[in-house]
Amino acid sequence: DMIKYIIIMLHLISTIIYGKGQPFEIEIRPRIIDDFKVIVNIEVENGVKKPIDLLEGFITEFDGEGKFKNEKRITVLYKYEPPLQPGYSATKSVIYPLIKTKPHTYEFKISKVKFMGDSRIFTWHKKAGFIRID
Repeated sequence: DMIKYIIIMLHLISTIIYGKGQPFEIEIRPRIIDDFKVIVNIEVENGVKKPIDLLEGFITEFDGEGKFKNEKRITVLYKYEPPLQPGYSATKSVIYPLIKTKPHTYEFKISKVKFMGDSRIFTWHKKAGFIRID
């Protein structure tokens, strides 16, 4: 019973601190350049009420039939950059070769988030919310 109580309290505290709903708006915009490469812009908006010091994730590439092709680690916001304030967004780009038969699709998932003034590192999942990883 004590473990259930602790889990419920941690969930309530994290909900109060980090808010409800979707804390990040992620937009992926592929652009064809020079008819032989695709620049994929990843834009992440901070919907949390706290500035973010570090933001990392993985961009996954799928072929035209939805099959996994590759995955790359992307740092959207480094620790040495100014913090990402609530309501603002940060953008990074990745270059891929253009496949002309069926366009590839891309998906970005956040793997690390560090809030300003907090030494803990979290990951974020749409259904599970923030999960402390360090």
